[in-house]
Amino acid sequence: MKQTWELVNPEGVVKVERLRLSKRPTTLEGKTVVLRWNGKPNGDVFLDRVAAMLSREVKPVRVIKAWEAVPETIEPISGSQELSLALMRKLAALKPDLVIGAQGD
Repeated sequence: MKQTWELVNPEGVVKVERLRLSKRPTTLEGKTVVLRWNGKPNGDVFLDRVAAMLSREVKPVRVIKAWEAVPETIEPISGSQELSLALMRKLAALKPDLVIGAQGD
């Protein structure tokens, strides 16, 4: 009995599209910085320290802790593109010049 095998590549095809990066501010003075925590342990501890350092080192700067201002943004894994976009819209509503995100563990 003769067997026939077909070899297939399970990697699939990924279409990569170029993205244009956002402009980066040259200074944080007078800017609004949103700190985004995803709910993992100690990420908030790190971001609290970032907030303290920014407030001490940069005058004036407005620091918003998203997990306090908009608690529903504490989301470890968004689960879908739609949920990610909804999260992004909530953060964008805070009118940040810069968003700093941190995980934990």
